[in-house]
Amino acid sequence: MSNEALLPDGSEWLLKMDYSSREVHGVTVLVVFSCFSLTAVVGLLLAISLSAFNTRSWTADKHPHLFVRTHVAAYFISLLISDLIQAIGSILNARWIRDMAVVVGDFCTLQGVLKQTADVATAFWTLVIAIHTFCLLFLELKSSRFTLLTTLIAGWSGIGAIVIAGPAALNTSHHGPFYGISGYWCWISPEYTTSRITLDYMFMFMAAAFSFVLYTLIFLRMRGNIVVEGRCVSFRRTGTAWRGKQFENQALTIAKQMLLYPVAYTIIILPIAASRFSTFSGNAVPFEVTIFSAAVFLLSGIVNVTLFTLTRRILPSESFKIPKWAISAPKPIPEYTIEAGPDSYYQSSGTYAESYEEKEKEGYSFDTEYAPPTLRIRTTDSDVPTMLAPPPRSYRGSGESVYNLYAEANSPIPLTPP
Repeated sequence: MSNEALLPDGSEWLLKMDYSSREVHGVTVLVVFSCFSLTAVVGLLLAISLSAFNTRSWTADKHPHLFVRTHVAAYFISLLISDLIQAIGSILNARWIRDMAVVVGDFCTLQGVLKQTADVATAFWTLVIAIHTFCLLFLELKSSRFTLLTTLIAGWSGIGAIVIAGPAALNTSHHGPFYGISGYWCWISPEYTTSRITLDYMFMFMAAAFSFVLYTLIFLRMRGNIVVEGRCVSFRRTGTAWRGKQFENQALTIAKQMLLYPVAYTIIILPIAASRFSTFSGNAVPFEVTIFSAAVFLLSGIVNVTLFTLTRRILPSESFKIPKWAISAPKPIPEYTIEAGPDSYYQSSGTYAESYEEKEKEGYSFDTEYAPPTLRIRTTDSDVPTMLAPPPRSYRGSGESVYNLYAEANSPIPLTPP
């Protein structure tokens, strides 16, 4: 069976690409890196969720700058979700390692979708964090809740639209499927070179470039080289450090620390950008360079988690306590004491047979000297109605029920026939 198919436009479509042992080892490294990244990202997401749960009752007056309640926290969580998708897309390479080949099919399409989604989402949310920090530190503008919700909804909707746009808008029946074998895994097919740039690489490079520009402006602003007075912006060669006027020091500290993420993203994509541009120029990129640049790019999740972990006082230490569920203690059993009393529960019930005297008049004979005394049972909590103890074994009646001994006079319901 041939590993290639002929398309209607006359080009050849790669259906299968076999791995060599060297390529298997290289792709295995990428899977291992992705597993580390996945573990780190999931762990941080769980830590943030636990912190948010434990601080849900904290008042805004005493804790006005909780990270989990800031807008940048929502953007950062979106960035972590993007890293999660990226790690999963790379872990799917394990199937190609097992089969010793990359094969076109539904699984290949799934990996291509995940990889493109991760590339676009990571770039977008990195840029959003940079823009949000720029507005807070440079322009001293605080965004509203409406802005936050609009950004989240529009951001993820736009990412989904970009991923769908390629297969939906292009003539895939003429040029072949939009997702296919690309190098040593699945991604946008080589026949769609323009789509690779406009629907993937462009967002990555734009995010890195704009983040670098915004970071530079914020850095100069913090040094005092750029002065903003109303709508006027002036530049000075020397100046005093600027600390901000409208927001508290804690908010400014968090904003400054979030600047590290756009900077880290810009550094991470440099190797893969150089590799891709070299490929676009028609130069052959060695296999080792391809694996190295991809491995560095897959470190995005680990780098983001590491930066967050090394940042001090973003999440309060007391918010990491695992909640303990209280179990109600059993109630103590009350103590019972038995006291002799004049009344009988059975005598007061009014539902038993006739009294002793009436029985004797009717001809019944029995010995009452063995009848037990009346008893009263008391507890520490309530007064329990009195009752008589059971009759002794020595009692012998003439066919009469033993419970008739406790009957009350004028009882309307006899227990035994006369």
